[in-house]
Amino acid sequence: MEATIGRTLESTPRRFGHGEVITRQGDPVSALSLVASGVVRLSAVTRAGREIVVGLLGPGQVFGEAALLPDGAQLGSLVEARAVGSATIIEIPAATLRTVIEGNPAMGEELLRLVAARLYRTSAALEEALVQDVPARVSRRLRQLALDHGDRHAAGGVRLRVPLTQDELARMVGASREAVNRSLGALASRGLVRTERRTFVIPDVDALERSESGNGSA
Repeated sequence: MEATIGRTLESTPRRFGHGEVITRQGDPVSALSLVASGVVRLSAVTRAGREIVVGLLGPGQVFGEAALLPDGAQLGSLVEARAVGSATIIEIPAATLRTVIEGNPAMGEELLRLVAARLYRTSAALEEALVQDVPARVSRRLRQLALDHGDRHAAGGVRLRVPLTQDELARMVGASREAVNRSLGALASRGLVRTERRTFVIPDVDALERSESGNGSA
């Protein structure tokens, strides 16, 4: 879909290097942003000052959904968007977005579907950070990352194609690095995960899923 939108809008893609901020939390939102290539990390800082990573977006996914609202330009972004590796973004200004949707209802429906899916995942990530114990959150997040951002590994299993440190994973599950380290150690001892070249390899995604119900508290 990103290629279709790019042609329709005749927009110039914006390219960002690793770690570069695309949108800061609280910035006014006047455009819907589409990930054309690479990966974008979305995070939010809570009132208590804790940063939680609420999603990693890949090609074809969108953020900046406040642009769909009538007063979106006055609303601040609920998240910070930052490139993981190099990323290319296509921005769709609110006024242009309305024109596109009016002229192509099917595209409008697809955009709304993408926005709804991202909001659902954001809500789920925040709920997990408040309800589930740390080992279960780590297992579930690694499994989801394997499904969304994993490649088949030469030795079997799935290798995450995004660089991911323990600190980053801790922010994704809303826990301390020490608690995440203990959870990863327990998973590694059972052969469910291993680290390799600044990322993780999941030997058996199904086994990792089954482990979620058997995890204890960290």
